[in-house]
Amino acid sequence: MERDLLEQKIKLCQMGSADAFAWMLEEYGPRLYGYFFRTTGSPGAADDLVQELFVRLLEKIGEYRHEGRFEHWLFRIAANLTRDYFRRQTKTPVFFSVLERAKENSQWPEELAGSVSDPESPMERQEQMDLLQKALQQLSDLDRQIILARHYSQLSFDQLAQQFQMPIGTVLSKVHRGLKLLRRILTENEKK
Repeated sequence: MERDLLEQKIKLCQMGSADAFAWMLEEYGPRLYGYFFRTTGSPGAADDLVQELFVRLLEKIGEYRHEGRFEHWLFRIAANLTRDYFRRQTKTPVFFSVLERAKENSQWPEELAGSVSDPESPMERQEQMDLLQKALQQLSDLDRQIILARHYSQLSFDQLAQQFQMPIGTVLSKVHRGLKLLRRILTENEKK
């Protein structure tokens, strides 16, 4: 996306333009929905969180200063909403479509995507999805959020460090350890 176009749309939103806000919704809505769906595992929760995010965007767009990437600012709001959502929940979230996304996403580490063989039947595919979901649940909430934000929101490590307000080395370590644990769990389960 052209940075000048984005800055123009942000300024128009700050002036109250409904058309510019609709453009933001069209431009960022699908990615945000994907992020929320993969972190919550619920289409309904993802819809609600997207709506809540755009209400917040409408309320806070005037506070946005062009001192960084808009996407970073937007996904920081999304991460905060996700944390709030999990605080309100009494059960552990379930993650869907992670294996499918891992195999089609070229940025997903090959060692994780390759640690599970290609399923030959829908039943095997569902079993592998279940294994990956269980493996993700074994990570801490923070590690799981960082890994999902990295691979589904396509945020850089610098952006993740800013979003989660931690040193980049900590982010790198959490992603590395989390992926290593996921790979180990998936490999062990495949051998059974």
